[in-house]
Amino acid sequence: MTPPHRHRRHSGASSALVRPDGRWRALPALFIIALVVAGVALIGTSLGTGPPVLPVVSGLSGLTGEVMRSASVPVRVAIAAIGVDAPVERVDVSGDGILQPPSLEEPKTVGWYRRGPTPGERGNAVLVGHVDTAATGPAVFYELGRLRPGDAITVTRQDGSAATFAVEAVRLFDKSAFPADLVYGPAPDARLELVTCGGSFDRRTANYLGNTVVTARFTG
Repeated sequence: MTPPHRHRRHSGASSALVRPDGRWRALPALFIIALVVAGVALIGTSLGTGPPVLPVVSGLSGLTGEVMRSASVPVRVAIAAIGVDAPVERVDVSGDGILQPPSLEEPKTVGWYRRGPTPGERGNAVLVGHVDTAATGPAVFYELGRLRPGDAITVTRQDGSAATFAVEAVRLFDKSAFPADLVYGPAPDARLELVTCGGSFDRRTANYLGNTVVTARFTG
C-alpha cells in the first residue's frame, strides 16, 4: 500500500558535511553528500520501481567542447528525448549540511546546487530532481534513466545564453555506492551531472534503493 504523503524530505537523506562557505570538507564528505542525493527520491508512490534504467550506458568519450567564459545561473532545462522542459531553482544545504532538493510541492522543478559551477563553467554543475511523489506520481526526472549517449540537454541561463550538453553516460548506482567523486568532485571540462532516485522501491522503508546519475559534457 502506498504510504501517506508527507511534506518532508525522504528519511534516506543523509548529512553532507560542508564548511560555512559551502565547500565540501574533504573526500569523505563527498561520500556522505552522495547519500544526501538519495533523498531526492522521496516519498514513494504506487509506481513501484519507476521506469526501467540500464545499470551502465556509456559512450561519446571523445566529446570535448569549449567552456563558456562567464558564470550565469541556470533558469530552465530542456531534455527533448524525455519530454522535460522545466524551471530551475537554486538549492543549497541546510544548517546541518543536508542538500535540499526542490520542495515536494514542486515536483516538476529542477534544483541546481548554487555553490557549485553554473552549467557551462568548468567543473561539475549538479542538477537534482524528484523521480516521483506520493501525491502527484511521476515527477520531473521520472524518465531520466531512459536517456542515451548523444541525447541533448539544453540549459537556459539567466544572461539569456544557452549551454548545450550531450549525454555521455547513464548509470544506476546502489545508494551505498553513490559516486560522490564523480558527481561532486573536480572535472577538467564543463560537465552536467543530473541525479534522481532509481532502482527498486522498498515499500517498508519508503525508499528507493538506488540513484540514477546522468553525466553530460558541454558541447557549445
